[in-house]
Amino acid sequence: MKKLFILVLSLLMFCSCGVQEEPVISEPQSEPEISESSESEPEVPVSSESEPEEQQEEKPEEIPKEKPEFKFEKPEILYPENVPEELFESAAFEEAMNRPSVILYDYEPISDCTAAVNFVEAFEKGKYAELYIYSFYAPDLNGTPSVYVKNSFIEDGFVVSSSVLFFDLEGGHETKGKIVNESIKINEYGYLIYEYYNGVEGSAYKIISDFSLYENFAENLILEEKYIDPVFSLTISPEEFNSASELSENFIWLFEDIYNYENGHGPWQDFGNNWPVSEILSVLNRYFEGVTKEMLLSAIKLNYNPETDSVFYEGGRGGVYLEIRVTSSEQNDDVLTLYYERYEGENGTVHDGKCVLKIRLLPDGSFRYIYQEIVESEE
Repeated sequence: MKKLFILVLSLLMFCSCGVQEEPVISEPQSEPEISESSESEPEVPVSSESEPEEQQEEKPEEIPKEKPEFKFEKPEILYPENVPEELFESAAFEEAMNRPSVILYDYEPISDCTAAVNFVEAFEKGKYAELYIYSFYAPDLNGTPSVYVKNSFIEDGFVVSSSVLFFDLEGGHETKGKIVNESIKINEYGYLIYEYYNGVEGSAYKIISDFSLYENFAENLILEEKYIDPVFSLTISPEEFNSASELSENFIWLFEDIYNYENGHGPWQDFGNNWPVSEILSVLNRYFEGVTKEMLLSAIKLNYNPETDSVFYEGGRGGVYLEIRVTSSEQNDDVLTLYYERYEGENGTVHDGKCVLKIRLLPDGSFRYIYQEIVESEE
């Protein structure tokens, strides 16, 4: 009986082990099925991430990044005599000559204006164009030259510009930043005007020389430098007069102007703040007739020091001055008559009131200012 019991027990254990082995086998088979389905689910976000990549690839087709093809003429230098030789040899100048540029030196155009004219015409026709303005400046007191570069192009009907000032002429000048102007034009005075919205004027650049705009400008410029420049204060804020006695309020400024014109520096370098009356009278009487000490002191008597016979003067002229342009002249016997106008240096706008200045020419080559009148413009 004992043997029989052991045999039955063994059979039961064998059967129970067989039953447990089937789930163990089936569970591993089901786990791979779940695992495969779980790995297939992430394919959905992967495919969704690929859609933005396809959209990003389409954007360059909708908004072209490359600028349209643009052909241009290289600038021509019209006034080389107004430019120092070292400028022609600089990398920045060579850079300007290989772009659609207008080139200036100390605010005056030295090249032709073809690039600017073509740019304005392209803007008016809705076409693409580019323009560079290279403004070179003479070395400062430290001997450092500089160049201001402005780059403009047309985009979506607007003028888009960027600019920067460089204190070297090494070239490789790439502008940065971005300014959008609504319009651009060339006015009657030869200035390229960038306009903001509602016609408000922004920056302006002289691109057409007065040598091209005005008849006999070269001859008139010589007259201006010889007869207008010495008496800056008398002409920039013109005073009417028939004799020197009517100018006593201007004598101290006229002395300063003339002294600077003759010597290349002001009286302060030689006299400090105490200017000798004898020197003032000597200078003024070389340009006006009959200037006396009484005339001089009647206007500045509070600054006169009788012990040193000098006038104490610290200066004090400010503001933005107009420019002057001689328009014509005539001579009758020994009297030379100059006709000149005043204009704004920023955009060339001419101010009302034409001026007539009469000068007596003397046999020794000197001259005297004898008369000035302001003639209002006719409406």
